Amino acid sequence: MKLNSAKISPGLLLTIIIALMTVSLLLLRLSLAFSYLPEIGGVSINVMYGIIRILSGSDLYTNPEHAPFPIIQYMPLHFHLVALIGKAMMISKDIHAMTVLNRLFCLALDICSTLLITRTLIKTLSLKSNIAWPLSFIYFLSIPSIIFGRVDNLYLFLFIATISILLKNIIRSENNNNSMKAVFIAGVVCALAICTKQTGIFLLVFCSIFFLFISKSLKTILIFYAGLLLSGFIVSLWLFPVSIEAFKLNIIDGVRNGLNVNWFIEVILKNFFMKFSYVLAMGLLTAILLYKNRHLKTAAFLSLGIIWYFLIASLSAFKAGSGPNYYLEFIVLSLFGISILIKNTSFINSTGTLFALILSPFFLIAAANDKGWGDLGMMKKSKKDYFNCIEVAEYIKPKIKLEEWVLSDFHKENSLNLMLSDQALFPCREVALYFTRPQGVFHFSEFKKLIENGSVSFLITYKEDTLSEFIDVPLLNYSADTTIGNYAIYRLADKN
Repeated sequence: MKLNSAKISPGLLLTIIIALMTVSLLLLRLSLAFSYLPEIGGVSINVMYGIIRILSGSDLYTNPEHAPFPIIQYMPLHFHLVALIGKAMMISKDIHAMTVLNRLFCLALDICSTLLITRTLIKTLSLKSNIAWPLSFIYFLSIPSIIFGRVDNLYLFLFIATISILLKNIIRSENNNNSMKAVFIAGVVCALAICTKQTGIFLLVFCSIFFLFISKSLKTILIFYAGLLLSGFIVSLWLFPVSIEAFKLNIIDGVRNGLNVNWFIEVILKNFFMKFSYVLAMGLLTAILLYKNRHLKTAAFLSLGIIWYFLIASLSAFKAGSGPNYYLEFIVLSLFGISILIKNTSFINSTGTLFALILSPFFLIAAANDKGWGDLGMMKKSKKDYFNCIEVAEYIKPKIKLEEWVLSDFHKENSLNLMLSDQALFPCREVALYFTRPQGVFHFSEFKKLIENGSVSFLITYKEDTLSEFIDVPLLNYSADTTIGNYAIYRLADKN
């Protein structure tokens, strides 16, 4: 008797690939979240510094020209939410626990965003679940490691929520069932997105253009702005600083990183465009096909959104410090647009054959590219380094007065400045030294005065390094004090 060989359909094969890649990435992100690595993304230590400032009772935003020279580049909502959770869990004094909390908070938001995309595809856009799930996981697998611990995750969740609410209401309006309550809620969520990250302004502009030129409903615009302004006002009373000047210096001047074509070529063109070119092309093609049906508000909304965010991301990508996360809004809108085309096209059959063939290579590339796999080998070393930082902080704190400072000199950030809190002279140094200072945004002239009057009591560097000057200021009269682990500590010579 012959046994029929089991056949695996392309659709099932895609499902297996998705499951394996998703489980692998979840395990990776959990490992990174609980690790002692100070950085698992792009300058996320700066985000942690802002959270620690709130927990210590300091203002989130101060003048970066005055010691301790912090630069907080983002809007305040994420910082306050994580700090609030940390206080509630009574872990606010544990730097590692707070770092883990921040990373898990970001991961939870990414999972919620993926589930929200899936729900919108199935419930709002009436897509079959065997197609909706693979589409939604394109988003999850596209999230780069640069935002594994930053404010982007909350912003993107709020962005997706705003788009999902408006999509549902646009479909209702095509059936003469428009809901002003939904428009008001969309305005509220949009305001929260802006309170999380400045790029939320682009969402506001996009919605305004759609309401004004396509929807042409003054009532809709007024209701949307009512929700936006009311919630924005309420949130600002809780979150925003008293000093408007300090706020401007951080979130406006602090992001003036300058244009850098070489950065665009190396980070965006080679590492993103070259590897995700067919996804970008698919999104742009989707926008063109949707535009042909622009008489339908849903098609017009998504077509406009895809083009708008592709242009915004591409222009912003020339800024030094940019990353592939700039294209995530474009990808989300493209997924929603593709779902409409799939639903109205007969060449995608129930088994998802063509769909599986098109997407399978993407999942493999997306799961492997820019996810922090190389950081796994550094975990043991980073744990040892973290406890060395604790020893350094505990050694210095009893020896330093409130009006004195500690300067650490490392190319990459570690947890030491978080442990020293407000007595670390130059936290957020990577942003300050490699972006804002070369652009002439901040000059840090007060630093020289602090050196000259003997306010910087300790210098800390790696044992194998020497520290003779910092931002063109000579460091004189310092003598070797002690070494702890891989760190060398120098003390001002005339200090007892």
